[in-house]
Amino acid sequence: MRLSKNELANAFALATGALWIICSAFVAILPDFSYKVMSWWVHGMNMDGIGSFNLGWSNFFWGGVTLIISLWAVGYILGWSFEIVSGKSAKSK
Repeated sequence: MRLSKNELANAFALATGALWIICSAFVAILPDFSYKVMSWWVHGMNMDGIGSFNLGWSNFFWGGVTLIISLWAVGYILGWSFEIVSGKSAKSK
């Protein structure tokens, strides 16, 4: 099975959107635990200086949109890079 750049980019965007919704739900439902997990992920850094979560509808929407667009681009560039290094560019079809 061979994936195209667009298929890979779309898969990245879909997976990112699903994870964004799950992560946002955890932050909304369990903010203290989410804050603790974030601290674990940054090697125990003291996160008190950055404040608390501010998850409103605007932050949820625009954060998700910008993250999905960014990861779509990463998927596309990854697909393009894979074609280059594997010698399977669009011209060799």
